[in-house]
Amino acid sequence: MKHIRRLAELALMLMAMAALSVGAFAAEYCFETGGGTEYYPATSYGDTYGTAYNFGGPNPVDYQIPELPYGVSGTTQIGIMEKGYLPGLQQNAGTSISGEYGISGGLYDFPATAAPPVLSVPAYTGVDGMERKDGSIGTLKIPSLNINMKVWEGETRASMAKGLGHYSSTSGWDGNIGICGHNRGAKYNIGSIRNLEIGDNITYSTVYGTRTYAVILVKTISDSDWSYLQATADNRITITTCLANQPSKRVCVQAEEVSR
Repeated sequence: MKHIRRLAELALMLMAMAALSVGAFAAEYCFETGGGTEYYPATSYGDTYGTAYNFGGPNPVDYQIPELPYGVSGTTQIGIMEKGYLPGLQQNAGTSISGEYGISGGLYDFPATAAPPVLSVPAYTGVDGMERKDGSIGTLKIPSLNINMKVWEGETRASMAKGLGHYSSTSGWDGNIGICGHNRGAKYNIGSIRNLEIGDNITYSTVYGTRTYAVILVKTISDSDWSYLQATADNRITITTCLANQPSKRVCVQAEEVSR
């Protein structure tokens, strides 16, 4: 009987020790970090664009979208470019002539049998260092329309008094170059771009060289449609001008670089 009681006490002792061991293990290894649910703190840009936001590096939000200073006192003869902001320009952009950052797109659910799409990275070149001796940053030529004009930085009346204006929120060379000009009633006007045809050539020269583009789009758009000025991975040029007697409309021409 004593022997059985001794065995029972020993079993109870072992069970108590096992319970203490488990408690110690849980106390030692079960812990909370106290950190947030995201590694990086959220920002308004990150909340909006999700995975397109480049944490830890420069983003399009770093670029100030300028106001369009011309057109406030414009005339119907020249065409009106209303003052306003360019929403969403350079939603994705790179940092230099060959630099690039940001990824276009979000989260994807890929079918098990399908290969995931290739995500292209938009390109961007800042205009710093592109100014030539006369102050211009480029020369636009459209042979079929006999257009040969210099391009000046800024979508302003001052720029278009000397030639064409460069949308300062767009790339200066790599990616999508945005250019604007008067449609009529001015020394330098490009209203005839509405007559361009698909495949017509456009050349653009800067300190980085000369590129030839082929027209892929000739379209009338709303004066508030800036989607064609978004940054792109391929090299293209986008030209806009007012539409005669229709101040709420624009003529938009887009051309892609011709493969060598």
